[in-house]
Amino acid sequence: MPACRPLLNSALLLVFAFLIAATPLPAHAQSPLTAAPADSSESAEPTDTVIAPLLDVLRDEAARDRLIRALEQAAPEGETPSVEADAPVTLAARLAAITRTTINETLSIGGAVIADMSGLTTLVDGRATLDRDRIAAVLAPLLATVAISLGLYFLAKRLLRRALSTAVLRLRGRGPLAAMALVGLHFLAEILALAIAYFATGAASALLLSDLGVSIHQTLYLNAFLITGVTAILIRIVTGIVEGDYAVLRLAAPVRQMMRERGIRLAAILIYGIAFVVPAANALISFTVGRSLRVVLYTIAAIYAVNAIRAISRLQQATHDLPLSEPQEEGDAAVDEALPEPVQSAVLQLWPLVAYAYVGASYVIALSQPAFFVDFVGGATLKTAAALVLGGLVMRGCGYLSTMSIRAPAFLPLDDRALSARLTSFVPVLLRIVWLLVSIAILAVVLDAWAIADVGAFIEGERGGAIVAGLVSSLVVLVASFVVWAALTSWIDGRMEGGPGTALHSARYRTLYSLAKNALTVALVVFGGMIALSELGLDIGPLLAGAGVLGLAIGFGAQKLVQDIISGVFIQLENAMNVGDVVGAGGITGAVERLTLRSVSLRDLSGVYHIIPFSSVDAVSNHMRTFSFHVEEVGIAYKENVADGKAALQEAFDRLLATEHKQDILAPLEMHGVTGLGDSAVLIRARIKTMPGKQWGLGRAYTELVKEVMDERGIDIPFPHTTVYLGRDKQGRTDELPVKLERVGAKAEVEVEKNGA
Repeated sequence: MPACRPLLNSALLLVFAFLIAATPLPAHAQSPLTAAPADSSESAEPTDTVIAPLLDVLRDEAARDRLIRALEQAAPEGETPSVEADAPVTLAARLAAITRTTINETLSIGGAVIADMSGLTTLVDGRATLDRDRIAAVLAPLLATVAISLGLYFLAKRLLRRALSTAVLRLRGRGPLAAMALVGLHFLAEILALAIAYFATGAASALLLSDLGVSIHQTLYLNAFLITGVTAILIRIVTGIVEGDYAVLRLAAPVRQMMRERGIRLAAILIYGIAFVVPAANALISFTVGRSLRVVLYTIAAIYAVNAIRAISRLQQATHDLPLSEPQEEGDAAVDEALPEPVQSAVLQLWPLVAYAYVGASYVIALSQPAFFVDFVGGATLKTAAALVLGGLVMRGCGYLSTMSIRAPAFLPLDDRALSARLTSFVPVLLRIVWLLVSIAILAVVLDAWAIADVGAFIEGERGGAIVAGLVSSLVVLVASFVVWAALTSWIDGRMEGGPGTALHSARYRTLYSLAKNALTVALVVFGGMIALSELGLDIGPLLAGAGVLGLAIGFGAQKLVQDIISGVFIQLENAMNVGDVVGAGGITGAVERLTLRSVSLRDLSGVYHIIPFSSVDAVSNHMRTFSFHVEEVGIAYKENVADGKAALQEAFDRLLATEHKQDILAPLEMHGVTGLGDSAVLIRARIKTMPGKQWGLGRAYTELVKEVMDERGIDIPFPHTTVYLGRDKQGRTDELPVKLERVGAKAEVEVEKNGA
């Protein structure tokens, strides 16, 4: 009921305006233009014979326009001042001509407005003849028709909405599809209520209110009632038809509510005024009074529109700086990300200026050329509104789609999760392209609707059609290229994951995936881009020739680069290294962090990052291929038993098997035995076979256990000794080494004293 209140208020307001226009006013002084008294019978008949057809022509708007055009064509053209052919046209002369034209047009419009408003004076001076009986006979059934139509519309709308209450509770908050279904149900309910009220009121007016059927005035009202109702429903769809929710416009709820109320009232004023009040005044009073009422209605509508724009702009500025009172939907958040904040702020500041300019221009056109206003401005406004609404729906729909994830079929011979992730990541990019194309389409429709540019003829032409077809084809090529890239890389993922699950395989997968992805990306970007350019109508032949010449020049000038790439290709084909391997290349040993066709990047033990071109790699030493060995070589003293040393190494290995390193050991301990006799030790060597890359951590743990077992068994692990030889004299006596003993404690002091004694 509150949503229909603006419609009721506007209808009653315009009916009241019609009653005021139809009320007879007292005549005071006769105008000099008043016709002569009708007492002369001789002049009465010729006057009626001439004036009656003229009045019929003036009452018919189309016939009047044809008469005006015929008189303008028959009027003699004024003499134009002669201008010398060689006289230069200065800027001042042009400005003067523009100013004179503007002033003349303004005076012409002002004169037309004054002439139109003078029709109201005919109600004062008595020139407008009022048939009170006819007006009373028309007014009573007309008021009854208004009451029946509004009552039936409100009643049907309330009953239908009550019938939808269960569906509203089930569909609310269930996602975008449920929201679309809910909006569609409310739209059908309101359209059905409007249709019931329209046809039932027409039937009641024909059967109950008149013996002669529906009058022309009732028909005019019913048509205005129908058009106003449809317009109000469309406005509610844009601003929120389901209790103010699920609106096309992404604005705050108070702003949408104000736009809904003001928009319905403004539409009611214009539609009821143009389609009902003015034609009724033309038929019941006079054509001049109808023209005056039309000027008044346009003026009221313009003032109301300006006030509405100001109020909506202020409310929008106030709500824009406030935090959101309700959580923002994911689709709206996606649209906000696609439209940066500067763009939104610019639109917020500029739209009132555009609206003011539109209202001012429409008002001037409506006063000066009413037929042109209805035909051109009205049609252009409808086209613009339709383009904006449809474009807004598409953008919001794209926003919702950008939040959805694509699921690839599981039966495809590829990694469906990787394909789904890649396709889902591409959706926002594709939707931004769609947003750009929709914005261009909206701009094209607006330019064509207002005759700024003949976009329709351009598109229908050969060149325009080729451009549009090329854009569509290029977009299809780019999308297909991305889909092919996503499918091929996902196929590689599936092939790699389908093999043996070893660490070596994982490293091999990362290397091949990186190289294959780079190669596919380069190939698809080059070929897809060239095909897209060719679809746009560009000749790619010179581009290919230039690329060939450029490639040849680069080949001659970058021999080192070519050598790097060729060496890298063969190194990768031979599977010499993978990402994660510890290798020695170019005199540097480290972990492989990155592989390209030109170079390898290593991180050494100190954390230094090295980039080594393949042209400088003579040999690759891979420490992590299939398996590894930890070699333990221990020296024991010559006095120790070799068998005891071997047993100690074996016991340390047995203890190692009891630790977390057991899973990294691939074979029993390999005892190599004595490998050499050193200066002060007997060398015993053993070897442990490990998983690739595990030899270093396992070896440190094993060495620690060997030291522990040797200490427990009392096996001496010698270290280098130094012997001081003092020499002998000829009598065989050894030279004395002077040693000074320091007092280091009570016990040491006693021992020194005893020795001295």
